[in-house]
Amino acid sequence: MSIRSRLHLQRIGGLALAAALGGAALLGSVGTVGLAQEATPQVGSAEDLASANWTWPVEWVVDEEKQPAMYEPIDPASITKAWNICVSFPHLKDPYWLGANYGIAEEIRRDGATMQLFEAGGYTELDTQLSQMDDCVAQGAEAIILGAISADGVNAKVEEIVASGIPVIDFVNGVSSPEVSAHALVSFYDMGYVTGTYMKENLVSGDEPIQVAFFPGPQGAGWTDTAYQGFLDATEGTNIEVVATKWGDTGRDIQLALIEDELQANPDIDFIVGNAQAAVSGVQAVREAGLEDSIKILAFHQNPPVYDGLAAGDLTGSANDHTVIQGRMAVDMAIRLLEGQTLEPSNRAGPVITMMTPDNLETEFVWESTFAPKDYQPEFTVAGE
Repeated sequence: MSIRSRLHLQRIGGLALAAALGGAALLGSVGTVGLAQEATPQVGSAEDLASANWTWPVEWVVDEEKQPAMYEPIDPASITKAWNICVSFPHLKDPYWLGANYGIAEEIRRDGATMQLFEAGGYTELDTQLSQMDDCVAQGAEAIILGAISADGVNAKVEEIVASGIPVIDFVNGVSSPEVSAHALVSFYDMGYVTGTYMKENLVSGDEPIQVAFFPGPQGAGWTDTAYQGFLDATEGTNIEVVATKWGDTGRDIQLALIEDELQANPDIDFIVGNAQAAVSGVQAVREAGLEDSIKILAFHQNPPVYDGLAAGDLTGSANDHTVIQGRMAVDMAIRLLEGQTLEPSNRAGPVITMMTPDNLETEFVWESTFAPKDYQPEFTVAGE
């Protein structure tokens, strides 16, 4: 599948920016699973997550349009058994996926379920992930939460597993098969689009050409392709030009080497934009090159080092997809399907994207929605109660 074809799955109507940057709305349906009938705030708060009956502002995708709502998880008292959930991650090499691990594990505990988590070791390890999905089935998984290494490469396996009666929840990265049971994620097209829109509206003035080096991450992963296209679409027709695009695994050393090479080849770039690890590595590379006064850095998603970079003023901005909430939603969707419920108003939803900057970090950032606790260690198993 081409990048343009994938965008049909990721670009949902013309509401991406408006929904991400603000606006409240009411949903008209009454008694719908997972929805609260109140105006949806632009951003959530720590208070929204303070009790077992947590809530969070989300967007449901219904007929390629977005419907804002407050997400409400299933009542644990209504769950009929300790369901067995298997989780498949690309890796656990960075704090982003650690936050995903935390959100899933916390919701597993809330719902009295059991969890087994596999991580494949990196975005080059598609065959390992496919084998681990087979292991999930062999070990009796009743549902699978999948952070896919490849949006297309997992399709045959997803379709095989779903056909056997086991729901598969598409989590964070995106799966292109229409047979996947549900999607708990944001559109990374929107993440890139919000980042590009913030740049053109707040960081660029005048008519002088603005040169951007873009570091999406691993090519073909789905989320990277669409984030890149979202940024290109947001900045189309402006004086912002992506003069270099460097693909590669999100490991620290790989991203650092890519950026160092680009700075040597073109020290006159104005912005580095990329995945969270690229942004963090960019701070080091730019500083070592003595270019910190001339190059600004933005991330199209967030992890704790990105947060630290924003707080220190080393980074200019970052889109936040509230990873912990996505993990909680993925578990909730799986449990609802196993309990025989229909996901309404659709089978796709994700947290409202927020753009974090050094100026709003203190007032709008919610650690509990985005990152694991600072002392959190990876959890590969959770026993049901």
